Amino acid sequence: MKISNILIATLILFSAACGTKSDHGHSHGTGEGEHTHDHEADHKEQEEFKVNEEETTETADESAKNESTVETKQQENEVTITVPAKKGVEYKFHLKQYEKLTYEWTSESPLYFDLHGEPLDYEQTKYFESFVVATSDKMKGILTVPFEGSHGWYWKNNSDADVKVTLKSNGNYKILGLKQ
Repeated sequence: MKISNILIATLILFSAACGTKSDHGHSHGTGEGEHTHDHEADHKEQEEFKVNEEETTETADESAKNESTVETKQQENEVTITVPAKKGVEYKFHLKQYEKLTYEWTSESPLYFDLHGEPLDYEQTKYFESFVVATSDKMKGILTVPFEGSHGWYWKNNSDADVKVTLKSNGNYKILGLKQ
């Protein structure tokens, strides 16, 4: 079993234990600043990508293009993020492959969320991987990322009032922050 499959199963079990409500396959809208991954279409692309990744060989130039020059450092942070009413926001970290992100977030009311990652070649492939998709007002855990790239949360606020999220993080990463 691949590490990412084990990670997904672990996070899903953790979410179930926390009482989160699963919301798999949901499209996150197309409004400005909103997360626009279409999970049903991307799950099909993920399957095709996983099959093709074993068959694909990269040239030295292609491999160098996908190597990271992002500097990460061990750190501990806390940030408060406002998710506007009827909108969504994304908050991301850059982590290298197999790094751990220890996290805990709480919100004033339940939010739909997608904890996911995008590899370095996301702009070319549009491949991303969702680790947990649910609705909750809190989440706590340790994420070991299966690939280098940007990892974090998309939160969608379906209420009529702004909702504050407090996110605590610890690990070897670079903060990318709110994704515009």
